[in-house]
Amino acid sequence: MNMQKKQIKTIFFGNNHLVLDHLIKIADVVSIFCRPQDTDDDNIFKIKELAKEHSISVYQPNKKDLYNYVSYIENLDVDLIVVCGYKYIIPEEIFDIPKYKAINIHPSYLPAYRGQHVINWAIINGEKETGVTIHYIDKDIDTGNVIVQKKVPILFDDTSLTLSDNIYSEACKLLQSVIDRIVSGETLQAKKQNNAESTYFKPRTPEDSRIDWNIDGVEIYNLIRALVKPWPGAYSYIKDKKIIIRDAKYENILLNCEHGKIINICDSTLIISVKGGQLVVNDYTIIDENDNMVHLSIEIGNELE
Repeated sequence: MNMQKKQIKTIFFGNNHLVLDHLIKIADVVSIFCRPQDTDDDNIFKIKELAKEHSISVYQPNKKDLYNYVSYIENLDVDLIVVCGYKYIIPEEIFDIPKYKAINIHPSYLPAYRGQHVINWAIINGEKETGVTIHYIDKDIDTGNVIVQKKVPILFDDTSLTLSDNIYSEACKLLQSVIDRIVSGETLQAKKQNNAESTYFKPRTPEDSRIDWNIDGVEIYNLIRALVKPWPGAYSYIKDKKIIIRDAKYENILLNCEHGKIINICDSTLIISVKGGQLVVNDYTIIDENDNMVHLSIEIGNELE
C-alpha cells in the first residue's frame, strides 16, 4: 500500500491519536477538532502534540459552539472530513461541506454494536468477533452507508486495550485504501446498512462496572478485561472498602466454595472463587470513600460483595 502523502485536504474530528497520526502521513490535514479537555485525557494531549509537530490548528468547541465553525470550514475548501471517536454528533451543515463528504471510523462490524463504548461492550458480552467499519456520516448515529469494513477476532485473553489496538490498526489500513481510491478518481460504492440487524449500546456508567459475584465466572472475567486501564476498572467491596480489579485471569477449576470468597493469597495475588472456577487477581487497588488509596489487611476467607 502506497504511504506517500496524498494531496487531499482533510479535517480530522476525533480523539484517536493513532488514527490521526496515520492520517497526517497520508493526507493533507489542515485542521483538527477534538473534545473540550474536561478530563485528564492522554489522547487529547497526544493529539495536541501531533498538531504542534505538524503545525496544524486544533479547536475544542463544545456541542453548542460547533455550529459557529461552519463558515470557517467552508472557507478551508476541504475535500474530506475524517471522524474517529468524536464526542458530539456533527451537524449536517458541517458534514455536507467537503467535496467527498464526511466518513466515520467505527470500532464494530456495523450494523452490530452501534453507539458508544462498543469495544468494551463486545468483550463484556463475550463476543468472539467484532470489527471496524468506515461509513459515510448521516443525521443519525452510526447509520450511514458502509464504504468498507473488516472483521476482527476477540481472543479470550484480549483486553479492551489490546482489542482497541487491533481494531485501530486495521482501521488505519482501511483508511489508507479509502483515501487511495478517492485520489485515484474512483467513485466509492457504499452499501446501505440493514437496520433490522442493528444493535445499539449506550455509554457505560460507573454502576455498570460493579461485579456481581453470583454470575458466571467467565462473565466476571469479561467485565474485568473490558475495563483495564485506561478505563476505570471493575470493582467490588471488601471490608467496606472499594476494591478496583485492574487485571485478572480466569481458570476453569472445579471448586466447592462460596462465590466471591478469597480462597488463597500468593504474595500480592488474590485467588477468588467464582461460579465455574477461580479468578487470579494480579493487579488491584483499594480505596476509601474519598477515592484515596488505602492499605487493607486481606486474609483467606474474606468475602467480596
